[in-house]
Amino acid sequence: MDIKIQRFNIIILILSGSVIAYIAYPFISIFTFVDSSTMIESLTRPQLSNAFILSLISSTISTLLLVFFGIPLAYCLARYTFRGKSILKIIVIFPLVLPPLASGALLLGVFGPSSPLGSSFPSIEFTQSLTGIIIAQTYISSPFMILTSQASFESVDESYEMVARVLGKSEIETFIHVTLPLAKTGLIIGILLTWVRAIGELGATMMMSYNPHTVSIQIFEDNAIGGLRQAMPDIIAVIMLSIIALVVVSTIKKKDQGGIKIGWS
Repeated sequence: MDIKIQRFNIIILILSGSVIAYIAYPFISIFTFVDSSTMIESLTRPQLSNAFILSLISSTISTLLLVFFGIPLAYCLARYTFRGKSILKIIVIFPLVLPPLASGALLLGVFGPSSPLGSSFPSIEFTQSLTGIIIAQTYISSPFMILTSQASFESVDESYEMVARVLGKSEIETFIHVTLPLAKTGLIIGILLTWVRAIGELGATMMMSYNPHTVSIQIFEDNAIGGLRQAMPDIIAVIMLSIIALVVVSTIKKKDQGGIKIGWS
């Protein structure tokens, strides 16, 4: 029996190590493309800095839109029972399973200049603009906000909400002072994942708004013009941002292990 267990453990370790190596090796290979003598100059060039700032602005707006609209939908999916709920869940997942280019083509059909919506509002630049970038980022990253928030709400014990209602609190007071504090860790992680996903969005953004360049489009263009050596500073900038987001997520998880706290106003 012990030999069988050891064999099983060895197989698991080999398979796990193979996946880790597969994921980590591209990051290690970065050093073969980095030119340290020009790295600072490349990181501070206007094209990259402008694209990076644009991505930060657009992804922040996209995430705030999903906080405002996506979290209520997530609560609805987690707590309400109604006909067509399974269909609604499938609709929410669509942007996650569709190829981003296909999603961008669908968005272009809705917001393009020749579409009914684009023709009805000719003064609004839905494409080739910041608005187009936000539309694409919001659409593609929406499942990350909604699904993560839904799981967070579902993890909250409904008995706490029932106690609050028995104590005379309204539904909105219960939601604000009980449900949200108990679900806050999952919600914050969902917000961060949504934000990072919006920054990294490429396919739908290329269809909706190739110009002005987001950082993902800048990486694509630099790689097309000068190969990986030219695109590497852009990639390093995005990796650094992702590492910061991961550190924040890890810190939030550690702080949340201290226990449950519910506050009343």
